[in-house]
Amino acid sequence: MSITFSSIDSKAYDFEDFKGKVCLIFNSATGCGLAPQFASIQALHETYHDQGLEVLDFPSNTFKQSLESAQEASAICQLKYNTTFTTYEKIEVNGENTHPLFVFLKENGKAEGLYGLKNKLSKDIEWNFTKFLVNKDQTKVLRFGPQTSPLELKKAIETFLKETV
Repeated sequence: MSITFSSIDSKAYDFEDFKGKVCLIFNSATGCGLAPQFASIQALHETYHDQGLEVLDFPSNTFKQSLESAQEASAICQLKYNTTFTTYEKIEVNGENTHPLFVFLKENGKAEGLYGLKNKLSKDIEWNFTKFLVNKDQTKVLRFGPQTSPLELKKAIETFLKETV
């Protein structure tokens, strides 16, 4: 499965490049009321990056709350929330222009912490800061709702980090 995307500095990636890592992937918007979650996501990055966690931030204007470019969004996050994880290209997460990575995540994600309804979710991303946790061999995808605090993902991250590939 080849799914390609770029970082804000135009470096090309394939999702396969992240095999062997646990990935926390989310759609972000700096104008969203949930933007303070950037600080908690940064805390997870600081705690678990050296153990194999990769944070993949994809700005999205799907919900009309990220009017700036991906580069500008990254700069805002660095200044306001001291983020050091990588920001990737600006994408769409719903509709006919949904980025292939989010097509994969939505098709394979099992609901966790999504309004308490385990495994019952709409296919569409419901809002900014929908979070996906992908295990090292990319065979398990957990989906967490926008209101789920990133810090609530610690147990799942630790479980995935302990898995062998």
